[in-house]
Amino acid sequence: MVKFIHAADLHMDRSFEGLVEIDGKVQKKLLRANLTVLENIVEQAIKHQVDFVLLVGDSFHQNRPSLKIQKHFSEQIKRLGEHNISVFLTFGNHDFYQKERYWFEFPENLSLFTSETVETLQMTTDVGETIALSGFSYTKQWITEEKVPEFPQRFAVDYHIGLYHGEIGSTHGNYAPFQAKQMEAKGYDYWALGHIHVPTKLNEKGTILYPGAPQGHTKKEESATSIVLVELQGASCRTTPIKVAEVYWKRQQISLREVKQTTDVLKKIQQELVEPNKMTLVEFEIIDYEHLDQEVLDRIHSGELLDYLKEETNRKFSNLVIWRISTLERDNKVKISLSASTLMFEQLFENYQTKEDFQHILQEAYTNQEAIKVLDLLPDFQESTIEKAQEIIRQDFLFEGGTE
Repeated sequence: MVKFIHAADLHMDRSFEGLVEIDGKVQKKLLRANLTVLENIVEQAIKHQVDFVLLVGDSFHQNRPSLKIQKHFSEQIKRLGEHNISVFLTFGNHDFYQKERYWFEFPENLSLFTSETVETLQMTTDVGETIALSGFSYTKQWITEEKVPEFPQRFAVDYHIGLYHGEIGSTHGNYAPFQAKQMEAKGYDYWALGHIHVPTKLNEKGTILYPGAPQGHTKKEESATSIVLVELQGASCRTTPIKVAEVYWKRQQISLREVKQTTDVLKKIQQELVEPNKMTLVEFEIIDYEHLDQEVLDRIHSGELLDYLKEETNRKFSNLVIWRISTLERDNKVKISLSASTLMFEQLFENYQTKEDFQHILQEAYTNQEAIKVLDLLPDFQESTIEKAQEIIRQDFLFEGGTE
């Protein structure tokens, strides 16, 4: 049996997006969180005595990671080396590889895929099992061609694993588009994927897998909390998600249906405040408020209620952070059913997260000098536009397709 950790999309130097006017104590925790997530991954690898660790693209959010991040990364890989654990790393579209950007020697137990040409590395475990690992890295931001055809057929080894950072879908895309059936035809024992931040299984056996990002950095990444422990034994594959996130995003609805008067609103909300085990960024959605006085809505929409609760939670809780309070109307209209998966929905918007792709779609606006002046005054325009588009689609459509 061979046992390994599959992780991807750490985005170690990415900030937590959408947060404003956060307490200084919270800011310090957030700055430390990304570093701690890598430490958590290392600890889990040591705890489970794995044979190796796979990091499948976008370990860094920037293609020029800071020296502090580089040093911390090297130190943690060396910790794995002290336990005879090898690490195999590919570079993705965010941290595409350019040798001169790295100021520290990579540890001996770290094997890099540094070319866009698919290559295969081989290793032998302590008990003599042979493993082939085939993969590639980005050396620029986009790879528009399919890469699966370049992968070799299964080697005559005990286990053959593919490492692939890309987007599932049609043959057209900026991030090495592929089809799961193409991968199955190669006869590999496991395909370790990266790029999509949502945990996603692409075949029934669970051998073609996105682990999701181990740490969510926006409110849309609530499910990005884990890595995957993979155990291969003969033709069987067992995968176990392991939570390693340091910061969790939570959306919680609070019904004011039973509240009869304004003076009871705070009591109801405060009853919902519970100290979590890990730092949790909570967005409260207030529902069933229509019977209350306009005074309640005014205090919510002005931000006054949020400011008050921030002060209260900062004094009483260590890990609970309320970052937004909004109102949500009951939606009683019938949604249109689509025979498409939520994975398709997530991928659709994943493609527009990069600044270049977003501006390409709105090319007419971004080539108008007057429009650019206005857009420059709206630093959150891209994020808020994508969020609004997602909300509209969720309100109008019901996704009924599977993920396979």
